[in-house]
Amino acid sequence: MELKYYIIRRLLVLIPTLLGLLLLTFIMLNALPQSYLIQQFIPQKVLSSAQRQADTQLAINTLGLNRPLPVQFLIYVNSIIHGNWGFMYPNASGGTSFYTGPVLAGIFEYFPVTLEIAIFAVIFSIILAIPLGTYIGSKPNSVSDQVGRVFSLSGYAMPTFFLALLLQLIASPYFPSYIYGQGYPKNVQYSFIQNGVSQPTHMLVFDALLNGHFSLALSAFGHLILPVIALSYGLLAGLLRFIRAGMVDASNQEYVKTARAKGVPEKQVLKKHVRKNALLPSITVFGLVFSSLLGGVVVIEEVYRINGLGRFGISTVSGGYIQFFGILGTTLFFGIVLVLANLIVDVLYALMDPRIRY
Repeated sequence: MELKYYIIRRLLVLIPTLLGLLLLTFIMLNALPQSYLIQQFIPQKVLSSAQRQADTQLAINTLGLNRPLPVQFLIYVNSIIHGNWGFMYPNASGGTSFYTGPVLAGIFEYFPVTLEIAIFAVIFSIILAIPLGTYIGSKPNSVSDQVGRVFSLSGYAMPTFFLALLLQLIASPYFPSYIYGQGYPKNVQYSFIQNGVSQPTHMLVFDALLNGHFSLALSAFGHLILPVIALSYGLLAGLLRFIRAGMVDASNQEYVKTARAKGVPEKQVLKKHVRKNALLPSITVFGLVFSSLLGGVVVIEEVYRINGLGRFGISTVSGGYIQFFGILGTTLFFGIVLVLANLIVDVLYALMDPRIRY
């Protein structure tokens, strides 16, 4: 099967996968009492009886609560496709709400910050994992190999929040901390920052570079160093372990032994014959550990007070009022990102290994 047909097939498989994800979130939605769902459509303030009745009827019509379940599911899918993911109202207890407005708009506002952290974490992990995994994999059972194993096992065992708190306690005085979560530098105006959000990508490091504010970009990047290290440790440990295992396995293949018997220099053997094949299993593993990366972002953002999608999700269950549509929207969005990430991993795997054509 040619590569283009493989990609088309994977895209077609994506449709039932996303429908299954929508079905799961729909089941979560319908697991709640109808009165609670209706309450989610009513602003948390004193309303007249006529207005409350109108909001109640709006909720019934929007969700199709007076329709059969299959029709409700179709209405739900139609709402998701058209961007109607619900609404988040102000804090019922009178406190300051993290976000108020349409759920999807909030996700698009805060996700770029999370994506920025994830991008740097992935880059940091790959830059370190490939050379380190190649080195320790080429020297099995050596001292460096044993150190690498301890490092990998520690990455699996250490909770993300513990490492984040530890880094914050030890190293936070040496890194800037005023940009994310605490506002931008005082007495400085930036034309590309509107309502506390940088333009056009909403990722401060990249937006500052695009607009020529290199000092701001450097400060923003400096603040991301600790969160990126805490987030990438587990990812780095997983990649390092599988690259090492792939190196050991590939070194025992006959074609590698033949290359060495012909007198090919060891560096060329490792670079052209061993490492390339050792990286293939790591690509598959990357799709699996990406889920832990998304979960770790939630903890990291809360520890370092970074206003990303993780804190946005936490805000839906705090503050005295549970924003169920915010919970549902965040869950659905993370699920979509994970499904798309696995699709990209499969395509990359097929590009690197022409034998893969399921």
